[in-house]
Amino acid sequence: MKIRAGFALVAALLALILIAVLVTGALFATNQETRASDAEMLDQKAASYAELAALNAIADWNGPACDALAVGEVIIESPAADSPFESSVYVTRLDSALFLVVGEGRIASGGATRLRRRVALTVRSVRGADSQSRAMRVSEQAWAAIYQM
Repeated sequence: MKIRAGFALVAALLALILIAVLVTGALFATNQETRASDAEMLDQKAASYAELAALNAIADWNGPACDALAVGEVIIESPAADSPFESSVYVTRLDSALFLVVGEGRIASGGATRLRRRVALTVRSVRGADSQSRAMRVSEQAWAAIYQM
């Protein structure tokens, strides 16, 4: 039999290097998955905040101001911010009784917008028994997410 001096040392070092590479890969993959999950949660929060802003605008419908709009005109509202969330609402007159309400939710940090999502709802202006103008959602279109290019 031939004596192989140092073979065990080389095999042990190769095994350690292989284990270190596997552990590093696992830590990298875990870090990437955590970042992706955090980004998805922020995206969902911004979209939910945008939908909340649009629904609040419909609930607090300003009938006289909306009835005074010409077709194509827009009312821009900026509800109070709830740090780090900010929102804007755009009410556009589409037709004599149809309006597009777009809620924009933003997540801001350090004075800059990190994330922005928009949700659009189509509403119809109807007069109640008290001749007040109210917004009723168009049932054929629940809501739509708007993505910027």
